[in-house]
Amino acid sequence: MSAAEIESTEPQVNPMVHVIAPIVAFGATMLVRKVLQTGYRLVTGTEAPDTRDPQVKFTRALTWTIITAATAAVVEVEVYRFVNKRGEHTA
Repeated sequence: MSAAEIESTEPQVNPMVHVIAPIVAFGATMLVRKVLQTGYRLVTGTEAPDTRDPQVKFTRALTWTIITAATAAVVEVEVYRFVNKRGEHTA
């Protein structure tokens, strides 16, 4: 396969995707964090740990940070992939 053939198979992404995707990712991330906090409260009966509170044990704060950061990263990747895929069809 030549370089010209490889370049011609690159998807054409609508430029608006670069504006829309971060906004949608931010909103989806905030929604998922709220769902995680509600789920934590339902399962444990207590509020999710405030990682800025020095009274919260380090391991508990770190565990909660890892869970929320990993979930937020997955949501962001999925949103970007979804919006980019939708943007290919409109370009």
